Amino acid sequence: RRRGMGLESKALSALPLAQEAAAASGSEVPAAALAAASKEERNAHWALLAPQLDVRPTSLPAAAGAELGIAVAATASAGAPLQEALELGASGERAVVEGPLEAAEQEPRKPTLPAAVEAAPAAAAAVAAAPPKEGRRSKSDKMWSMVLGGLGGAAEGGEAGTPGPAEAFSAMPPSPPPDDLSDTAQLALLEERLQAAAPSGIAFGANSSAVGEEGRLAVRRIAEILRGFPKLGVQCAGHAKGKPGDNNLAKRALSQDRAACIRDALRAEGAPNAFACVGFGSALGRGNCVRLHGMLPGDAESDDAPLRILGWNTGGLSVEQERASLDQLLKEALDGVAFEPNKATLVKGASDYAVRQVGWVLQAFPTWTIRCEGHAKGDPADNNDGKVRLSQARAESLAAALEAAGVSNQITCVGHGCAQGIGMCVRMFAENPHGDMEVPDLAGLSDAERRRVLEGLLAKISERGVNFEPNSHDVPTRELGVVRTLARILRAFPDVMVIIEGHAKGKPEDDNEGKRKLSKARAEAVRSAVRLEGATNEMRCLGMGSALGAGAGLHVRTARPEDLEARQVAIPSIDGLPRDEQEDVLNNLLAEALRGNIEFEPNSQVVPRSAMETVRQLARILNAFPGFAIKCEGHAKGASSENNPAKVKLSQLRAEALKAAIMAEGASSAIRCVGRGSAEGLGMCVRMFAFDPAAEAEPCRVQVPKDAAKLGKEEQRALLNKLLEKALEKRITFEPNSVELEFTVADTIKEIARILKAFPGFRIVCEGHTKGSPESNTIAKLRLSKARAESVRAALIRQGVECEILCEGKGSSEGAGMCVKLFVTAEGGRDGAEEG
Repeated sequence: RRRGMGLESKALSALPLAQEAAAASGSEVPAAALAAASKEERNAHWALLAPQLDVRPTSLPAAAGAELGIAVAATASAGAPLQEALELGASGERAVVEGPLEAAEQEPRKPTLPAAVEAAPAAAAAVAAAPPKEGRRSKSDKMWSMVLGGLGGAAEGGEAGTPGPAEAFSAMPPSPPPDDLSDTAQLALLEERLQAAAPSGIAFGANSSAVGEEGRLAVRRIAEILRGFPKLGVQCAGHAKGKPGDNNLAKRALSQDRAACIRDALRAEGAPNAFACVGFGSALGRGNCVRLHGMLPGDAESDDAPLRILGWNTGGLSVEQERASLDQLLKEALDGVAFEPNKATLVKGASDYAVRQVGWVLQAFPTWTIRCEGHAKGDPADNNDGKVRLSQARAESLAAALEAAGVSNQITCVGHGCAQGIGMCVRMFAENPHGDMEVPDLAGLSDAERRRVLEGLLAKISERGVNFEPNSHDVPTRELGVVRTLARILRAFPDVMVIIEGHAKGKPEDDNEGKRKLSKARAEAVRSAVRLEGATNEMRCLGMGSALGAGAGLHVRTARPEDLEARQVAIPSIDGLPRDEQEDVLNNLLAEALRGNIEFEPNSQVVPRSAMETVRQLARILNAFPGFAIKCEGHAKGASSENNPAKVKLSQLRAEALKAAIMAEGASSAIRCVGRGSAEGLGMCVRMFAFDPAAEAEPCRVQVPKDAAKLGKEEQRALLNKLLEKALEKRITFEPNSVELEFTVADTIKEIARILKAFPGFRIVCEGHTKGSPESNTIAKLRLSKARAESVRAALIRQGVECEILCEGKGSSEGAGMCVKLFVTAEGGRDGAEEG
């Protein structure tokens, strides 16, 4: 449901906008007449307009000063533009939109204040149980407790807080993800939709944690998206205005409140996901906003959720922004690090959590080299070699603890003693943003020189590697920095094809199918992550298992000529062979040519460039066997039990794309494409083999009597209508909100064409219908249904039908659902039918 809204009398100046919106939907609003009309006349006009625009009038109390109220219901046509117009007041600002439709006559409620920061998870509780020396809680602990605040209860999904009832929403949500998508692929799709819905986050006013009017509209859009991804977690990252160096406890608290407020608003709109909230203050320089990203199942509830959230929110920063943010985050995290007096030993308990904080920060910026400075107590005048050595040992002790915690940054340690007079501490600073992985100036370089530069950079990426969790192919959040660096390098060389090799632990003799599948899944996960960062290169993924004994990791390189060359298949002479033996030879050759498989990008039917040599070989083989019909079967990943229409459609499209590529290479064989989905459990592949079309032809469901031509005109007309009705028992369907025919109706179109060719002298009416009840019919539905009828006519003409076909659009006026009807009338046409 859209939410109700009241318009004060001054908002009547928005009626011209409403008139424009209604005109776009084929209705007319007499603005001049409305301006002079009474309230009752205006309401009566809106009541007449409502059936076409999917709106309904509502009354508001006179005490509220409202002369006219319009509640806009969910609609697929004109409701949205009309709501947009009516939300504009005389000043051009949006009117307040609050409360459900039933509450349209109530006073507008104030925006919900964010809930109190929830208890920190067990990790934060453990640190609280071991406070810093002398019972003093450091400023860093307070800030990072806010970072963790909300992760406990906030991660419990829709059962915590005050979620709104799901039945409060009847607006059509975005299409849910296909059932066969992995969690990683769903996360990529969710991230794409979240960025499209709120590319710069949800904005807040200065010093405020209340959601504004624009923010509420964004929350509703995002909640609709999230309801399609109930398994995934959601991170709400709050930010405050200011430079990273200006961050403080107040900014952290404000940004945390903002994150919690958006979480609560999304729950109230029915989002069922688990949430994790973090307030960064101004540490990342993002301004007054909350930015949202997806999380894999379980990540929102994990103890290292701050690391995962920080990793997602560092993308898109310039080098200088990264440097400033990294320095500030390190400064805040290092506030809790303490050493034993006159020793280089970290204080246990008090420093353990601080080391984890520093580790989280560095893992979010893994390509930066870091300078770690140790300092000792004393005045600058008292500095000596002993103090310098002690401070150097402290810096090295912290660096060793970070390395043990999984930090991979290059850290240079320096001991200053008490030369700066800042007391016993360790400070860390960002130095080199990408180590030696910076792309140099490529101007003036030849293609060969550019390729050598790229190969050197990819070798360094491979040496750094991507460290996966055991038996997992999900890219860890701590590795996103490496992924971004790889994407940045590839964006500088967009035309170069690269090979991503996945490797698994083990000796070469221990290699097996499971290791090869895992290593290839890792390579594909990195490819998907690099795609999200804007790299458009063609990338081919290989699963090497443990065949090279290289350990668990990744190797990225440019494609070599042998990567693009398919193994040449020798075609023997078939002269004198009987047809069945020729068929066996053909099938063996096709299987040999397809042995290397054709690697499609995930959820894509585009034939990759790396497969073009295979395509040329297939065309050469088919041209050597011109008398055979070929079946091209597409298959998708998954077990037989997991097959579904989405897999079938994708595999069908891939088979058809391969057919088109082969025909473009000069093949002339008859090729029939079939999508099998995962019905046979063969994985993602394409199979081709000879078949007998006559033996596999499906019997026609509708038989045209042989003596039909001998019947009288009226008998033929009655017979034709009966045959068309029988053929259309299998409905002609379309893609959602589209005039494109679904590929599954191809056989029905062919059958109808066969029938109409037997009755060439009749004028046919083609009626399009859409979903919905008669009372919900709109001009948009009428137009869509007529366009669909015209699509069917075009498909029949392509099949050789010569009958005159007149197209009508009925919308949902008959409540027949999405379908197309074909018939011939007594006059050979029908009143109101128009030739498209």
